[in-house]
Amino acid sequence: MQKILAVIAIFALAVGGLWLWQGAGPTGPASDAPAPAAGPAAGPAQQDQDQAPAQQSANAAADAAADAAAIAADTAAEATALAQKAAVGAADAAANQAEVAAEAAIAAADRAADAAARAEATPEQAKAAAIAAGSAAREAASATRAAGTATSEAVEIDSALTPQGFDAEKLRAMIADSQLSPQRKAELAALLDQAALDPAARAAALARIKASLP
Repeated sequence: MQKILAVIAIFALAVGGLWLWQGAGPTGPASDAPAPAAGPAAGPAQQDQDQAPAQQSANAAADAAADAAAIAADTAAEATALAQKAAVGAADAAANQAEVAAEAAIAAADRAADAAARAEATPEQAKAAAIAAGSAAREAASATRAAGTATSEAVEIDSALTPQGFDAEKLRAMIADSQLSPQRKAELAALLDQAALDPAARAAALARIKASLP
């Protein structure tokens, strides 16, 4: 729930930042001074034309980063739910990795929104903001992929502990990587062999393995 609220806040920040950014252009109070004489120098209209594509790029990057953060948060929430269901340390570790990745995606989305909001009056500033927002969006996408990988691990662990998704090699690796004593590992390995050889006894054996894994 906290992750979902964080994503909502990111969206609000992105929208608010972009609104401020778009409102911080060269427009301002009307001036009573006479219009300057025409000359070859680029005026505000030309600057606006140069700045608009960069502003649009920063806007799109900030939106993409916020979308990636939302996906990462949802993915982490799924991993947490699976870890609670599996109730083993390996699944908890995978869920923690997904949460860390989601937090990184949210932070990257925040940076993208900030970069978009920093675009000011000149084309150079808008272009710099677009570059920064694009970089942050890529970081958010990378973090989202990491969250997805960690969640996939939690899914596999949860499935391996069920008769329907029984995966002897996956469980054997989990037992070997656990902090249990060598004797206890050997006992669980024997239970695993029994589950592999006797489908009728598989559910009971998996329940004992699940209860024994830290």
